[in-house]
Amino acid sequence: MENEKNTSVTPEQRYKMIAEAAYFRAEKRGFVGGNVAIDWLDAEAEIDRILEQQSDAKQEGASTKKDFQQRLEKQLKEWDAKFEKLQVKAKKAKAEIRADIEKQIATLADKRASANTKIIELRHRTEDTWEDLRTGTEKKWKEMHEALDRLVSRFK
Repeated sequence: MENEKNTSVTPEQRYKMIAEAAYFRAEKRGFVGGNVAIDWLDAEAEIDRILEQQSDAKQEGASTKKDFQQRLEKQLKEWDAKFEKLQVKAKKAKAEIRADIEKQIATLADKRASANTKIIELRHRTEDTWEDLRTGTEKKWKEMHEALDRLVSRFK
């Protein structure tokens, strides 16, 4: 059996799927003529193709999650480097603007912590359920990016 590598469907489930597909093939022609063996082989090929596509889609989703997570982690490291530079500049700033900058840095630190929490949540999600976390994570990322850009632009 070509499709035994697909662990989400047991051999018994696969057999039932093939039997049902073969039945529908015979029913479609009114149970007249045709060949039961050919119906079975055609149904088996169809079911294996469907199961393979589902398996490929799951694997693609896994790599997509991994790629997404790696991209987020890389971005977070870049932000941490910018964040450190901002903290140094804030220490050198004049007293009247230092308090404002430090307040913005504190807000940014909160956003960074929230973004890191999203990465941790993403790591613990299964391949099937991580997509529902993606939208919220992307929103947090956008907020973090915008806040960091606003703060950096004040020093240009």
